[in-house]
Amino acid sequence: MYAVGHFALGYLTGKLAAKSLDVNINLPLLFLASVFPDIDILIPGLEHRGPLHSVILFCLIFLPIFAIYKKRAAPYFVAVIQHIIIGDYLIGGDLQLL
Repeated sequence: MYAVGHFALGYLTGKLAAKSLDVNINLPLLFLASVFPDIDILIPGLEHRGPLHSVILFCLIFLPIFAIYKKRAAPYFVAVIQHIIIGDYLIGGDLQLL
């Protein structure tokens, strides 16, 4: 999926999570979170859809973020996870647990 699709899905899912939890979002940060797993394209030595497309890795990364920011972190977590689960998996990619 192209970045525009990840932006759109990240916005929709993050905004829905924010509205259901009644929290405000930082829109640029939400957009960044929605395409963050694709930063592996810019890092030499990492394959695309490699470790940065891992559901478990992002769950571990977000544990301290949830501890600090509580429910305010949920829209950004949803935006990152949608990239892996909805954006990549549904277009024919593999779901990376690790």
